[in-house]
Amino acid sequence: MFFIGINPLERCKWGTATNSVLRPLEVVHNNILRTITYNNYRCHITPVYKYLNILKLHNIYKLELAKLMHTFHHEMLPTSFKDLFQKTAEVHCHNTRYATNQNYFIQQVSTNAGKKTISNRGATLWANVDQQFKGQSHIAFSNQYRSFLLLQYG
Repeated sequence: MFFIGINPLERCKWGTATNSVLRPLEVVHNNILRTITYNNYRCHITPVYKYLNILKLHNIYKLELAKLMHTFHHEMLPTSFKDLFQKTAEVHCHNTRYATNQNYFIQQVSTNAGKKTISNRGATLWANVDQQFKGQSHIAFSNQYRSFLLLQYG
C-alpha cells in the first residue's frame, strides 16, 4: 500500500531505516488493515496479513532486495551496478559450498552503517535464498519468493 509508484531501489532504502522510523508506519498500516477487514483494533495482525495475502513492511523490503539481487545475478542491471557485488568464487579460489551456491562475497564490517549497506544486506539475503529459486526467470522468482515469505506467517 505504501510503495505504489516508488521504484525498487527506493524501496530497498526503507529496509535500512531504524525501528523508530518504521514502527509508526507499521502501526498505521496495521490499523488500516484492521479497518478494512472489520477486525478489532486489538486483534493479532499476522492472520490478517495472511488472509489478505499481503506482505508485512519488512518482508516487502526482503522481496525487493531479493528481486534486486536476482536481477543483478542474471546481469540485467545497468553496468553502473557491476561493482556493487562480487561473487565469492572471484574473491578466493577455494571450492566451498558457499561459493558453488552462486553466493556473493560479504565484506566484513564493524559499523552499523556498514551492515546496513545494500552490498552487505543483499549478499547476506542472497545467501539465504533457496538454491532452486536462483536460476528461475524474474517473474517466477518474484512470485515464488513472495509465496515463500507469505508461508512464514504460519
